[in-house]
Amino acid sequence: MKGLVRFVPVVLGVMMATSPLIAQNQPVLKVGFMDSQQVVQAHPRYKEVQAVMEQAQKELKPMEDQLKALQPKIQAGTATAKEQQDFQTLRNAYQQASQKWAERRAKALEPITKEIDVQIAKFARAQGFGIILDRRVASASGLVLYGDDSLDVTDPVAKLVKALK
Repeated sequence: MKGLVRFVPVVLGVMMATSPLIAQNQPVLKVGFMDSQQVVQAHPRYKEVQAVMEQAQKELKPMEDQLKALQPKIQAGTATAKEQQDFQTLRNAYQQASQKWAERRAKALEPITKEIDVQIAKFARAQGFGIILDRRVASASGLVLYGDDSLDVTDPVAKLVKALK
């Protein structure tokens, strides 16, 4: 037992002394950040997404205005039965239209984001990045508290994306 008591501190000491040497042999993970919204907007076909969003706004805005006009009466409890029914009908129509336009936007974005993902992977491999994070997501998650601006790869990735046809 006494031998074990003397052996454990020696082993721990050796482990602590050699751990920096072991750590030096590990590759350094290169991490980058980018503004994915800016990169998506740099895509040549992003205009198609904008067109979908403009069409959605044209359809949804009048419904929003009508809902906003009825909202105070509904909240105050002074709306007539017809106004309450109109509000419910309009709210349901607005929700359905919003879902329809969200699906169309996602459908328009899908091929663009796939192409961008390929470009990000090529860039990361060529530049030796192990990880590239979205700046907004990383910040909002609270997992990344600081990222030096020198790690921002938005501009070079956006240039690659702009060059797509």
